[in-house]
Amino acid sequence: MNPPDPRKALDALASDHGLPILRFLRDREWAHASEIADALGIHTTTASKHLAAFYEAGLLERRAHPAKRPTFAYRLKSPVIRIEFDLAERVEPSDTIALASAFLEALLDSVDKMGGSRLTDALLRGVFGGGDWRPALGRRLGATPDARADLIAVVEDTRRALSGLVGPAAAGQLVRIAMATAGEGRGDIVAAVGLGGSV
Repeated sequence: MNPPDPRKALDALASDHGLPILRFLRDREWAHASEIADALGIHTTTASKHLAAFYEAGLLERRAHPAKRPTFAYRLKSPVIRIEFDLAERVEPSDTIALASAFLEALLDSVDKMGGSRLTDALLRGVFGGGDWRPALGRRLGATPDARADLIAVVEDTRRALSGLVGPAAAGQLVRIAMATAGEGRGDIVAAVGLGGSV
């Protein structure tokens, strides 16, 4: 089974039948969809759909129920249901390093096309003090437990250093293009970091 998904529980709870189904189960050891449908005056398919959603959300236990065709009996895991959302959307350090590397590669490629290796070297000196940027980036993003804040700081430092070299308008455009390129196939990480609309 997949990890519990609270969104499925919220979808089921948002319907007219979700809470009555859970209340019905509260007072019973095991129940199946047709029993719930009869008691609540709803269609068996509706009851089955809600039961499956609550089960997938981790709110119910399920066991095979003998019948002409395979079906299940359900019961509440607990009469108290708590649904939590982690709004911080933690980002794994490896994902942050991959996104930052892709961002810098795209940006350095554009800067090189614009002004050659002298401009690229000047940018790298401004952000990392010069030298090979890859190990410097890894050290910088691994320095604190907040990979999200570290990545945002790298992007902002890069924008500032680039602004001093090509001006704020050009720097802003180059950073946006580089992040869009780096974010291809990584939209969930870009959104979790909070760089989607702010770059």
